Amino acid sequence: MLFRSDTLLHLTDIITQYGVQKELRLSIQSFSAAKDLAVHIQGKNHYQIYLLDMLMPQINGIEIGQLIRSQDEHAAIIYLTTSADYAYQAYSVFAQRYLLKPLKKPELYEALDFAVSQTLLRQKSLHVNTVHGIQQIMYQEIEYVECSARALHIYDIGGTEVVSRLLRKSFESNMSGLLQSGDFIQTHKSFIVNLSQVRLYDPNQMTMWSGAQIPISKSRQTAVKRMYLKYIAETY
Repeated sequence: MLFRSDTLLHLTDIITQYGVQKELRLSIQSFSAAKDLAVHIQGKNHYQIYLLDMLMPQINGIEIGQLIRSQDEHAAIIYLTTSADYAYQAYSVFAQRYLLKPLKKPELYEALDFAVSQTLLRQKSLHVNTVHGIQQIMYQEIEYVECSARALHIYDIGGTEVVSRLLRKSFESNMSGLLQSGDFIQTHKSFIVNLSQVRLYDPNQMTMWSGAQIPISKSRQTAVKRMYLKYIAETY
């Protein structure tokens, strides 16, 4: 956390309460000077979630956010500030939340809920039984999954395709972990997509960042639209 010293104790107490309430083992480190955090990050000491004050002497929150992103593209960044002036710039470092002071505990807890869920998601992986053995693919690396000829075809964000052995259970049963994560949605009886990898949405299909076009079946269009808009609202 990076804040002026007069708020650090208060925030530390709130976050400690959050950890107890959610039964999480949190390790919290505080910085009252931006330059100290900058040195820490440049020394390859990284964190999974950053809470940053936007307005600090010498180095502002956006500059710290840019430094974080140069070292870690996945860490969650949450800004707390007295001004909305930097809100647009906060998106340039893919900040997950931009909260205005005076701080409201429910808003902070909601932001932490989302940051923690994303952090836990990055630790999850799909184990695929292939002809070459069991292959592990991190959830965050999956772009979409297709079920074809009773086998899974998993396409990652780098363009690699992993093909499973023949399925013994249903597509949905094999993909239950993905579907319960909140970041994946079944658009068609044969397709599941990673919502974070959707570049363009229309009622009939989702276009992924790779250019792949994933169909949305008519029976799922309403549910897909609702879940996609909910995901966008919660994420951005």
